[in-house]
Amino acid sequence: MSRLQKRDVGTPAVIVHFLPGSAGEVTMNRAAFQAALETGLSRLNGCKTAVEPDWEGNEENCRRYRERKRKEQETSGE
Repeated sequence: MSRLQKRDVGTPAVIVHFLPGSAGEVTMNRAAFQAALETGLSRLNGCKTAVEPDWEGNEENCRRYRERKRKEQETSGE
């Protein structure tokens, strides 16, 4: 028998904050976030890693990414 018991910690709370900002500020924040993701993942992977976040409202970027991934899967399957 284990002495450790699972404890009910409740349901997680998610809080979303929308800060005011211009389109330029949003673009700069997204670029900085993308750079931070790429830096962290590159260090973890031990090689340069590119990241393309799927930003809400950026359907064109998302579609290009999915098309590229589909082509990569098709070529790797052959």
